[in-house]
Amino acid sequence: MAKICYILRGLPGTGKSMLANALGKGINSIFSTDSYFMVDGEYQFDPSKLGEYHKRNLEDATAFMERFAPHTTPAICVIDNTNTQHWEYEKYVEVAKANDFIVQVITIDWNAKDIPLYAERNSHGVPIEAIYRMAARWEY
Repeated sequence: MAKICYILRGLPGTGKSMLANALGKGINSIFSTDSYFMVDGEYQFDPSKLGEYHKRNLEDATAFMERFAPHTTPAICVIDNTNTQHWEYEKYVEVAKANDFIVQVITIDWNAKDIPLYAERNSHGVPIEAIYRMAARWEY
């Protein structure tokens, strides 16, 4: 088995975290910027911390991949962020390749007419207006 880095892309509420948990089942290698907003088991989004937390997420994922770089041990790394634009995940691709991980970008399909549903079911209470903004800047 190889070393694989799965990079997930999708709007909030489309099932990214559910897929991340399935891909990373039983291992501690899911890296999500949202996890830094968890305070005492409650999601508390602070936009002023977004840049800092994205940086920390990349650093933590990098440290994980570097730990496995010199080994042939199989490893799975899952990046669970919205990644609406390519630049948002290209550093993860660079780090993964530099550490001999196979990169698999997985895009969760979405439909604009379903955005109200995504707003209802996303686990962090991302408002519908924010999801529409993410959809508007989506890069295919």
